[in-house]
Amino acid sequence: MSAAPSLRFDLRPSLKLACLLALAHGLALAAVGVSLTGWPLYAAGVGVLFSGIASLASVLHRPLRSAVSLELRQDGRAFWRDGKGKVHEGWLGKDNFVSSPLIVMGLERTGRARKWVVLMADSASREDLRRLRVQLRWFLRADPAEVRPASDRNNPDSG
Repeated sequence: MSAAPSLRFDLRPSLKLACLLALAHGLALAAVGVSLTGWPLYAAGVGVLFSGIASLASVLHRPLRSAVSLELRQDGRAFWRDGKGKVHEGWLGKDNFVSSPLIVMGLERTGRARKWVVLMADSASREDLRRLRVQLRWFLRADPAEVRPASDRNNPDSG
C-alpha cells in the first residue's frame, strides 16, 4: 500500500436503510397482492419476501461478505474488510451517487462482480461521511481511466 492519502472508517449497520428497505418490500408485497392471482401471486410474493430478507440481512451486516470497514485512497483504489476479516482490494467505479442523506458506491474488482456499498447517515460518523462525500464528489469529476489498475487499462472489456 502506497503513501497516497486515504479515508478509513468502520461501517455500522444502518437502521434507517433497513426501515426504508422494509417499507419498500412491504409496498411491493401489497402491489403483488392487489395485482396478481393464482400461482403468480405466490411466486412473486415469495420472491419479494426472499429479496426483503436478503436485503435486510445485508444492511444489518448479517452475511459475512458484508463490508464492515472501508478505505478509499485519493487515487481511486479501495479496500474493504468483510465480516470474516478478509480484506478485499479494488477501485472506485464510475457508477456512484452522492447526496446528503445517501451515498451509493460501486467498487470494481478485477475479474469479479462489482461490490455495492450503500450508506446513510447512521452508517458511520457524521465527519467520516462528510469527508467521504467530499472525496467522492472530487473523484466523480476525475477521469475514471486514470484510477483503474494498469492491467485493466489495457483490457478493452473492463470499462
